[in-house]
Amino acid sequence: MERDHLERMTLRLRQGASPRRSARTIALLAIVATFASCVSGIDPDNGTTLGNDESLATVGYLWGGMRTAIEAAREPATDTFSIALSHQLPCLRGGTGAYAGTLSGTKVAGTGSATVAATAALTACQFDDNVTITTITAASVIFTGTIAVVSDLWGATNVRLVGTSVYVNGKPCLGGVNMIITSNSPSAQPIATGTVCGRTGAVPLP
Repeated sequence: MERDHLERMTLRLRQGASPRRSARTIALLAIVATFASCVSGIDPDNGTTLGNDESLATVGYLWGGMRTAIEAAREPATDTFSIALSHQLPCLRGGTGAYAGTLSGTKVAGTGSATVAATAALTACQFDDNVTITTITAASVIFTGTIAVVSDLWGATNVRLVGTSVYVNGKPCLGGVNMIITSNSPSAQPIATGTVCGRTGAVPLP
């Protein structure tokens, strides 16, 4: 449509416009045509990219549910143990979120280690960190790793969380979540290292 319009204007110029006016108009048409072609090539921001805050909140919330499940499990009373892990996320503003798995291992004289194997599933789970409302959907987030047992208490923690199909506030978490959580104990402030929603690095979690 734009090309036909330009051709008609050029034809009218050739049919009787003065040379000075023709030259000025042709130059103007060239500018308009160039601008039109540039605009058509712009890829507008469609708002589908997750920001740093959303990505960090996602990892923090996913780990927070796992940490609560671990802390709710009593320290092992026997030298060989298998403890069920279960936790329902509050999702205070709507949605659902559930964790299930096991914490199994061995210890001698109160010292040993436990293996974590758990899965979380979240459906439009909304939470509010007093600043923003975040909604997370994740069909399956898998937690694997180890937790030390020291003096019959949970100690050094090294757990990987992997989620390949994660959506935050209706946007896809491109590349998913693949983070290793390390801390002195499940209740201590952890460091998350790895990749989340296309971002790679190491950050402390709340």
